[in-house]
Amino acid sequence: MERDADAPPAPPQVVALRAPAPAGDDTTLASRLWVLYEGRWTIAAIAAAVVASAAAYLILATPVYRSTVTIQIEDRTRSLAGLEELSALFAERVPAETEIEIIQSRILLGGVVDELGLDLSAAPRRFPVLGRLLARRARAGAPASPFLGLSSFAWGGERLQVGRLDVSEDLLDEPLDLTAAGGGRFRLEDGSGRLRVEGEVGTAASATDGDRRVEVFVAKLVANPGTRFTVERQRRDDAIDELQRELRVSEKGKKTGILVMSLDGADPARTAAILGAVSGAYVRQNVERKSAEAAKTLEFLESQLPIVKANLDAAQSALNAFQVKKGVVDLTGETTSLLNRSVELDRALQELEMQRAELRQRFTSNHPALASLNEKAQQVRSERADIAARMREIPAAEVDSARLLRDVKSASELYTLLLNKAQELRVVKSGTVGNVRILDRPTVPRRPERPKPALVLVLALTLGLGAGVGGVFLRKALAQGAEDAEEIEAGTGLPVYATIPHSERQAEGARAGGAGARRAPPLLAAAEPGDIAVENLRSLRTSLQFALVESRNNIVAIGGPGPGVGKSFVCVNLAWVLASPDRRVLLVDCDLRRGGVHRAFGVERRPGVSDVISGTVTVEQAVRTTSNPHLDLLTTGRIPPNPAELLGSHAFEQLLAWASARYAFVMADTPPILAVTDAALVARLAGVNLLVLRAGAHPVREIALAVKRLAQSGVKVQGAVLNDVLSVGGRYGRYGRYQRYEYRSSHAEPRPS
Repeated sequence: MERDADAPPAPPQVVALRAPAPAGDDTTLASRLWVLYEGRWTIAAIAAAVVASAAAYLILATPVYRSTVTIQIEDRTRSLAGLEELSALFAERVPAETEIEIIQSRILLGGVVDELGLDLSAAPRRFPVLGRLLARRARAGAPASPFLGLSSFAWGGERLQVGRLDVSEDLLDEPLDLTAAGGGRFRLEDGSGRLRVEGEVGTAASATDGDRRVEVFVAKLVANPGTRFTVERQRRDDAIDELQRELRVSEKGKKTGILVMSLDGADPARTAAILGAVSGAYVRQNVERKSAEAAKTLEFLESQLPIVKANLDAAQSALNAFQVKKGVVDLTGETTSLLNRSVELDRALQELEMQRAELRQRFTSNHPALASLNEKAQQVRSERADIAARMREIPAAEVDSARLLRDVKSASELYTLLLNKAQELRVVKSGTVGNVRILDRPTVPRRPERPKPALVLVLALTLGLGAGVGGVFLRKALAQGAEDAEEIEAGTGLPVYATIPHSERQAEGARAGGAGARRAPPLLAAAEPGDIAVENLRSLRTSLQFALVESRNNIVAIGGPGPGVGKSFVCVNLAWVLASPDRRVLLVDCDLRRGGVHRAFGVERRPGVSDVISGTVTVEQAVRTTSNPHLDLLTTGRIPPNPAELLGSHAFEQLLAWASARYAFVMADTPPILAVTDAALVARLAGVNLLVLRAGAHPVREIALAVKRLAQSGVKVQGAVLNDVLSVGGRYGRYGRYQRYEYRSSHAEPRPS
């Protein structure tokens, strides 16, 4: 057997070429940034998908327009002359919340629904997804031509105005199908096709089928013949509820008395019309409410006028009778003063009684305003009783004359007061102005309120990037593959001889070659001898030389747990760097099922191992030279139907013995051990067995199972090679001036397996 003359006499302990990472290093900022860098294409793909979905939404979504109205509620309290003091006691400003509830009340919105016919809907049938988009882009005027001959759908420019639609109870909320028949005619059917109405635009039409009844009046119809519309009569209560949900009313600021009403809709003109009707109904309702209050007060005063007039006539008759009988009596100054004061008190008491009668129609007897009014009336009665006691000290004739004069004067002033109040209320009733006015009337919006393209795209990009980052970290958290040498050594006890970093040049070559090209990328060790992956293979060469010192032969078997780990890449390039003028190397492709080493050198598969074992050719005829004069190649040969039998044969054992005697190193590329048993048949004949692992691709249990599977066949695995790792970055650590690297897994393009 030919040996390397420079090999050291004693095998030192084989150590891993990768420096240990400090504890907790996986959570450093650099490692997290590297995870993002690894998943950059995933993040970009997710973000692009979300942004594309948002762009599709912007194109297909129906624009929604918003119309607004601004209303001012004035702080105005109306009171009649002479009642100002009492009105101030219980006058309160109506809060904005109350006005908002009035605006959204069913009685107010119900009038709007009836006025505009909001419980009647008529809409053309559009083609799914793209129909609305094409209709919005159609030119105004005549209806657009049917797209692809689909005449039953509306493609833009159609107009239908239904003036009246009366249906029986069982047809409420049921869509009816209206079809344009051409020539100003139409056909209306229910969902079951039982009830059918045929009519002409501008003429009422009706039909009855049992309990089902339809009366329809189409005021306008512009559409291509065959175009279908959906017409529906909604229940009035449901239409009111829908308007309540869509109408938004809020106070602008706090206690400003400024209300803002807004309404969204797909039809800007219809939206503005609805909002205008709501605001107009609210203003009218406010005026009518104020007018009703004035009418109620006027009714009360008019009921009191005959009573007061009768009292005045009775007092005047009593005074005339007294003067006829007694004559005119001159009153002293004190009597006159008491008389005037008594008249004032009577008038005040009568006014308080009228106010109390009015308030009792609005409040209960326990209301604070009524309690205050009763207290004031009691004070007036007490003062009047004092005056009556003082007047008893005056001569009787003078007292009687004063009393009669007081009654006449009091009744006259009260009657005059009531006449003035009634006239004032008549004026108020006929010219009532509410305390609500519209500041900004609704206008037809030209720009849609939503969707907002800039906002949607920014949010989509943010969401997409966030989802991409989250997905990358989630995939990282769920990944079970071992990523560094320490984890593999601790979990399996298998020493890691070397770590082979990811090579961008190799990845570019793999992408350029492609699976469909049936050719491997250029040999990295030959094309880029200075590549970092090749440098680490040279370090593996040194460790391999130490391992071969104690081996029983110079055959090195390179295998892996499964396909796609890069074992062929390691085997081919390691053979290249091992070959030198004083060390000839033979590379044998022992994967008789899917071997592809021949493609790395640009040669044919046949003749090869299977042909030599079957005796078709001699081994000398099968061995080929390569561009490296110190490296020979033995390919797989033809793909046999029984590869395991060939590799387990005595002829294959003789083939390896022949190669071992003539070469310094024999590199055998074997199939995956967990896929087929072929690898164990080759490994039992090798002096050194190495297991190639792809960083992050294998759980520790899978690696241990591969080692166990080989051990069951009597094969000892000397070590592992961690392939395709990516460097997070170089930095100085606790090893002083020596720079070390920490590697993380890559999911880049696979190398030849």
